[in-house]
Amino acid sequence: MNRRLAEIHARRELLLARSAVQRDALALLAERWRAPLELADRGIRTVRYAQEHPGALLLAVAALVALSPKRAFRWARRAILVWRGYQWAVQAIGRLAS
Repeated sequence: MNRRLAEIHARRELLLARSAVQRDALALLAERWRAPLELADRGIRTVRYAQEHPGALLLAVAALVALSPKRAFRWARRAILVWRGYQWAVQAIGRLAS
């Protein structure tokens, strides 16, 4: 019985050591993704804020147009390109998924 218990303890120690190595590897991998995920989170928060406060968005657009119509046109063009790219990506993913 003592031999079996010693084997179990040895196996447990081996598993604990292996899990510690795996945790460290996962932490390194997660660290690499921290900045891109924080940027994505910031973008999601911005979109949610704009959805919840459409008046603030309208005011910002009006101010941009009033202060610099040329810059506003450039940003509108970029926004349209981003929107088209988003729609294309959604459709492509939909086709791949089905």
